[in-house]
Amino acid sequence: MQRINLKCSLAPEQIEDRLKYRPHVVELQLFEKDIYEPQRIGEAIQKLRDNGVKVFLHHPMKVSGKFLDILSCDPEVYDFYRSSCDLLDQICNSEDLFCVVHPHYEKCESGMADSSDTVRILERSHALKEAIQEVRSTTHDRFLWENAPKGIFSSVNRYWISHIIRPAQLPVCYDISHSFMSCRGDNLKLEQDLSEAFPFTHYYHVVDSAGTEVHDAMCLGAGGIDWSKLKPYILQRDFIFEIDLPDYNDCTPMVQSSAFFEAI
Repeated sequence: MQRINLKCSLAPEQIEDRLKYRPHVVELQLFEKDIYEPQRIGEAIQKLRDNGVKVFLHHPMKVSGKFLDILSCDPEVYDFYRSSCDLLDQICNSEDLFCVVHPHYEKCESGMADSSDTVRILERSHALKEAIQEVRSTTHDRFLWENAPKGIFSSVNRYWISHIIRPAQLPVCYDISHSFMSCRGDNLKLEQDLSEAFPFTHYYHVVDSAGTEVHDAMCLGAGGIDWSKLKPYILQRDFIFEIDLPDYNDCTPMVQSSAFFEAI
């Protein structure tokens, strides 16, 4: 049976478009404004569940146009990161679901950390782990922590599993295209990294990439990832096809990726 696992925002037209395909999983991408209207999040969750859909949430990417970083020294970013996590934790706990959270994005301080500076990267890895653990200590552990293409919480940092994930037993959302970018298009390195992270991975973002520094989010088959090697891992977890869409009201590229994946 073809696995139709999709993504959208809270926009009603996007949700209706996704429901046309009778999806098994839908991830709801949230934005700053949604945090101030939590009832809309609950209504979207209920609508999807009424249609038999398993729901995941995705934490907002920005506040006031600034990418989020759990280690940010910007008071607005710091406060919004934690207050939004508190709210989403309450929703996830009451609704019995999970939320994807980025410790950082690539276009912020933690995302631009110099991976060649071993002393500095180890210091920042420890600081990041401690900040994540602080959030976990005051919530119900309903977050799945997503890797970035570069920076501290990425496969570019050779210590990201050994010094952050493994000691914290951290539940992970593993974005395959992000790691392929980290590995600079090397499928062998990608499979090794994915395999090492597998015991901690609860959820996958399945999306192709050319494996360069450009965040491309391609349909499956359009990039350079060898999906035949990865499919056995992916099928053991929940996942979505997180493809960049020319029109966010039309998820056809995600559905096409689903068909490609099924045919492997």
